[in-house]
Amino acid sequence: MNQRLSESPVARPFRIPGADRPGDLRFAYFNLKGHPRGELMLHRLIGAGFVPSLVIDEDSPLAAGLLAAQFRQLGQVAAFTPPTPLETVCKTLDIRYETVGNHNDADTVAVLAEAAPSLGVLGDTRIMRARVIDALPHGIVNVHPGLLPSVRGNNPYLWSVVHGLPQGATAHLIDTGVDRGPIMLARELELTAGTTLPELIHTINTLCADVVVTALSQLTSGTATLTEQPADDAVTFREARPEIWSLVETILRERAGAAARR
Repeated sequence: MNQRLSESPVARPFRIPGADRPGDLRFAYFNLKGHPRGELMLHRLIGAGFVPSLVIDEDSPLAAGLLAAQFRQLGQVAAFTPPTPLETVCKTLDIRYETVGNHNDADTVAVLAEAAPSLGVLGDTRIMRARVIDALPHGIVNVHPGLLPSVRGNNPYLWSVVHGLPQGATAHLIDTGVDRGPIMLARELELTAGTTLPELIHTINTLCADVVVTALSQLTSGTATLTEQPADDAVTFREARPEIWSLVETILRERAGAAARR
């Protein structure tokens, strides 16, 4: 369901002139190389007719570390199938494909200046800096794997478990803050009893793919809006340490046990 933003200002329209159909939207897609959430999101976008004019993968130690962390979890989910790598997808569909060592470096800005997309869309990336954001005339859409404004920062699905907060995903425009840009839409996820951590991550990844397709569909249909987040001083969560991952696994097991005893 859509997350209500009852304390936020009135939503304002968000439109890109001339982008009235999926094929009209000229956008660049960013992902940490191989990250399965970002790859799934682009697969789903392409399936819905949203084909990027440019894909920029970041091939870096950060990308390799997050890829390994995802696969440690997703490899335990029977329903998980690794998506086709974006480089292969781009070759098949004749999409311009570039790799950079850091999405915030000068190479990225140069590629964007040459390709001239009007919008950016993020899969899973590092925090983007102002010079990259400013290179896209209509901004950059991110899908945060948690509900904003409640759970900002890294690993929101873990911190939501720790603090007993709802799970979900939020599409928003980014700014130079961390997960503080105006919200396009948010969807809450109701977990079934007995959900494991690997299953939670798999389900969140799928929800993010649903949300990004809905966000761009609203944009091209003329129904997209932006709602400012509150200018609060709420905590922004850091990357979860190994003991937090273990704590989340314990909490989910205890919830499953409690549900089974009812």
